Amino acid sequence: MSNPLINAERKLKQGKLGEAHKLLVRALKKEPDNLKAQYLIGETLLLQNRTDESISYLMKAVSSNQAEPCWYVMCGVALERKGQYADAEKSYRLAEMAGCDNERMYYMIGNFNINITKNYSKAEIYLSKLISKKPDAAIAYMALSRLYILQERYEEALQALDQCLQLNFESPEVYINLSHALSHQGRQDEALTCNQKALELDPDNTIAIQNYLVQLLYTEDDQQKIYSEVRKLTNSINKASKAVFPGAPDCNPERRLSVGFVSADLRHHAISHYFKPILECLDRKRFSLNFYYNNHVYDETTHAIKAHADQWRETAHLDDRELVSLIRQDKVDILIDLSNHTVGNRLLAFTQRPAPMQVSWMGLPITTGLDCMDYALKDQLTIDACQLDQNASEKMLPVENLTFYNPISELPPLSEPPCIDNGYVTFGSFNGLRKINQRIMETWAKIVLKLPESRIRMVIEDYNNATMREHIYEIFAQHGVDRSRVELKPSLALLDYMASHNEVDITLDPYPYHGQTTSFNALLMGLPLVSCCGKSVASNYSRRILNAIDKRAWLAEDFEQYVDIALGLAQDKENLSRLRKNLRQEVQNSSLMDYRHLAEDIESALLTGWNNLCEENAKDQNNNS
Repeated sequence: MSNPLINAERKLKQGKLGEAHKLLVRALKKEPDNLKAQYLIGETLLLQNRTDESISYLMKAVSSNQAEPCWYVMCGVALERKGQYADAEKSYRLAEMAGCDNERMYYMIGNFNINITKNYSKAEIYLSKLISKKPDAAIAYMALSRLYILQERYEEALQALDQCLQLNFESPEVYINLSHALSHQGRQDEALTCNQKALELDPDNTIAIQNYLVQLLYTEDDQQKIYSEVRKLTNSINKASKAVFPGAPDCNPERRLSVGFVSADLRHHAISHYFKPILECLDRKRFSLNFYYNNHVYDETTHAIKAHADQWRETAHLDDRELVSLIRQDKVDILIDLSNHTVGNRLLAFTQRPAPMQVSWMGLPITTGLDCMDYALKDQLTIDACQLDQNASEKMLPVENLTFYNPISELPPLSEPPCIDNGYVTFGSFNGLRKINQRIMETWAKIVLKLPESRIRMVIEDYNNATMREHIYEIFAQHGVDRSRVELKPSLALLDYMASHNEVDITLDPYPYHGQTTSFNALLMGLPLVSCCGKSVASNYSRRILNAIDKRAWLAEDFEQYVDIALGLAQDKENLSRLRKNLRQEVQNSSLMDYRHLAEDIESALLTGWNNLCEENAKDQNNNS
């Protein structure tokens, strides 16, 4: 290899991409057909995020019979980044067939099978090969931890992450994954500590911020404190974004308003199952509907939502500036965020003020903390209970009974409560351990202990891990409950999960982050719901749900009352039988499933916000005239 190429390759390994690129351009002028130079400039361009240019050079390099085996790997990386997944997979396969045996190949093929093909067993094989080849490859353990988390193998994820730390590989991603695994084991305080560590390492890391906010809801039950934390994390964003909407809103009262929805979850996702029934009832004479879908995933739910669109935009490939330009081009009046600080959100685009009125609705039960978000659609009961007028950055658009649900599957037939035949009461939790901490498990243990022969049934995502099961048994044993009275069950497919409600008499709500979908499903299957209300939005979900069906007696204000309510229900088997027969109908006849009335109330709230905006604009014009 000529000296210029040797120097270019050295610069490339040192990360001096600009210098490497100049040397390679010079080399190619002298030898346009030099395959090594074509490969190296392709790799350099890829590392500079100039993907299209890089593919051209890399494809030339590998299309000859003289290509080095590992060149195919970088070509696969470029094709994968471009979204040409079939070609990328072929290139990775050619690398292996040609005899490439370097660490990068094993890592890239492993990651490709995690992220793209979802072939987790194949991914594990390649990452394990990398570790056998290089035992101190911390990035392989990091990738394995992500793989294990996706498979709900949380204990193994923790072991892989421990290897990272033993190898002195500390990064925000390590602590983010640690938090995720710990949270799914019910170890919420430890999980929050890991999120804090991730933020210490990189205060501006978007994923670390999102995960910290989510974990805060599983750990903290003080809306004022939660609001304070959100404001701290969004302070730098608010300082940097003082954009105003160019021009004035079109306040013609006869005009059909244009409403835009921004989300990455217009698919088979919990958000869509709440959003879709309202969408179907919106007044199309009053509003035109625009969708900005920030995802590449399409399924039946996506197509069903798209069918209601006046305009549908694919936005996952757009940066914030391009998205803002598109929304302004579409002349959206009211832009509604359905993500909050969850994965796939476009909140930074909102900071550039693409629409005259901007509203937060779904996503996390938390304030966005952003000054650019004018309003939040919230249930009046929650506004009052959590003092959201003081503990949120947005102005409130109150809606009475903004709580609703559309069952995600056909409901199985109802059966008698199992206690009628077996003689003992079974309490149940259908929530994963992420919503359950030691404090609520201790409360459940008190309930079971005070009612001889009763049982508690819990869902364990990492069910196949004996260490995880022993951890749960031990918590109950410390409070005098024998393991024979603790029924641990794996996660089930949807229809089996719904049918499993017939094996439970009374469902117990987690705290401080209440169940929501699980609570609706339990009530529709005829199970009473015992809940403890707190001071955060997340710990007031069930207040809204039970208020809507006039079952406030099941709401506790503290854990002692929680125990008393559960025991009172358990001691009246005739009432449990009546509830099993009637509760589903009560839910179906309540405001929880009166979608049209709710849609009208939401429309009214949005129009209130719009009229306020127009009045303020008129005042400004008068003051300036």
